[in-house]
Formats: sequence, C-alpha cells, structure tokens
Amino acid sequence: MRIVVFGASGGTGRQIVAQAVAGGHSVRAFVRRKNGDLHPEAHVVEGDIFDPAAVADAIAGRSAVLSALGARSLRKEEVLSRALPHIIAGMRRHYVERIVALGASGARPGYGKYQNALTRGVFWAAAKTLLRHPFADQREQERLLFASELDFTIVRPPRLTDGPFTGKYRVLPDALPSGALRIARADVAHFMLLQLTDPRFRRQGPYIGG
Repeated sequence: MRIVVFGASGGTGRQIVAQAVAGGHSVRAFVRRKNGDLHPEAHVVEGDIFDPAAVADAIAGRSAVLSALGARSLRKEEVLSRALPHIIAGMRRHYVERIVALGASGARPGYGKYQNALTRGVFWAAAKTLLRHPFADQREQERLLFASELDFTIVRPPRLTDGPFTGKYRVLPDALPSGALRIARADVAHFMLLQLTDPRFRRQGPYIGG
C-alpha cells in the first residue's frame, strides 16, 4: 500500500516507517528535517506540519495516512489541534479516506475502568496535572476525526517505551486492558499498520496495552 507517515522522525514514527518498509509498503515519511535516522528505502520528505500546502502535497498519490504526531513536551503546544485540520483537508483534496492516528489512553473518560483503585487514582492525578495539556490536545484530535467523514482508527496506548517488539499486546474497544500500564512503541506500530486493512476498529478508538 502507498502510505504517508506524519511524525515519522519520532520514536513511534520511526517504528512505523521501518515496519512498513519491511512489510512491502511504499512509504513516504514526512519530517521537519532529514537526519538519516529513517529506513533508507523510505522516501523522506521535509516539511512543516503546520503548512497546509506541504501536508497536502505529502498526501497526494497515497492510499492511506498514518499519524504518529503528538506533543513534544508537557507544555501547551497544541500540535494535534493545529496539524489535524491540514491533514484532514489534504485527505479530502486528494480523495484519501483511511487514516490511522496515534492517540493516548488517558485522554477519554473511563479508560481506567479495568484497573485497580490505586492505578485509577494515579491515572486521574496525572491527567489533571502533568498531562493535562497533551491530553487536551489529544481530545481535540479525536473531536476533529469523529466530526469528519474519514475512515479513521485512533490507537490509544498507555505509556510508551523503547522496548523490543513482542507481538504480545492486548486490545480492547472500551478501556485499557487490566494491568496494561505500558507498551513498546514497536508493538504499537505493528498494530497501527494492521489497521490499514483490518475493518474491526473503523471509526473507533481501540485501547492497546502490553
């Protein structure tokens, strides 16, 4: 499949690019600046994610979009709320319907219902304090996608790690699996790529955990 990956230079984005190339996809990797970290068989494109023309050009000729965009810090950056309108507009312009986006498990109410009381308390405190700005941005990404006509899947993991690929993750449609407090970026990338052809979670936001 011909795909474009936004956020390709981040930890999860690099995993998506590498696994997609290995899986035989034609990969266009959209980055702010080239640094040589991406798979050599990916077509790397430099651009500003807040430039609507650059985003639309990157989407042209692709069959699907994968987004690993997200906050780079705990500050109020609004990366997703600023970038998603350009991605959605570019997809409409070039008649691309499928997008798989990286979300965050803590952005929506009820995500911790299968966890114990202590874990739910820690989740709640983090969402209200340290993570309040990134989670607000994630909620805006979800609002924009649900309000669109696009064929989307929002993948909602807990804390991401740089551990090796395991393939032993769990997925639920309504909340994080019990005890799923972290997951390797490689496993998230694997699941996101599966969603390109898996119809089970169309216009949904499944939760994934190790």
